[in-house]
Amino acid sequence: MLRFFDYFLAAALLQNVVLMTGFGSSVLIKSSKKRTNILPFTTLLCIFTTLTVIICYPLDNLIGTGVLAKWLRPLMIIAITALLYIVAVLILYNKFPSLFNRIKRLVPVAAFNNLVIGIAIIINHQFAVNLPGAIGLALGTCAGFLMLSWLTTEGIERLDNPDVPKAFRGLPSVLLYLGILSLALMGFSGSVSILQ
Repeated sequence: MLRFFDYFLAAALLQNVVLMTGFGSSVLIKSSKKRTNILPFTTLLCIFTTLTVIICYPLDNLIGTGVLAKWLRPLMIIAITALLYIVAVLILYNKFPSLFNRIKRLVPVAAFNNLVIGIAIIINHQFAVNLPGAIGLALGTCAGFLMLSWLTTEGIERLDNPDVPKAFRGLPSVLLYLGILSLALMGFSGSVSILQ
């Protein structure tokens, strides 16, 4: 259980997995424009990411290591994410139609942003973790996403200022803000790591 919390803390605060893995800033900006979307989107992302890790972890041992495994691993993760998406849509559509109507635009983005974060690939290639550690890393990544979404929402609201030069209004100022925020958060992942 201690490893679970180590990896949760590392992913949520120290290692900044969300920004290091090619995080789709356009998805973040789109989901952050409405505060009401942040929590449902993060919850869906957390469910998809955690389920992908739970399913991929034992299957990864079957793939093994080698040249072929490097090609099969991403295909396996994509296939599992696609299956989880189909199952989620079928369950939500048939069992919870009112909930599905409220979140139907967030479901595909959350399911496939799971691939953008690439948590399952990170687990398999950068860290040698056990299953509780992998789940902690997945949940910590989603907690980091939630924190980053709130920080981005606050930043976007403050950047909507008439004093900002015209050339920097909109997306340029948001990208500069995210870059500075990323640099600030990268300070937490210096040369000392709890994962080593």
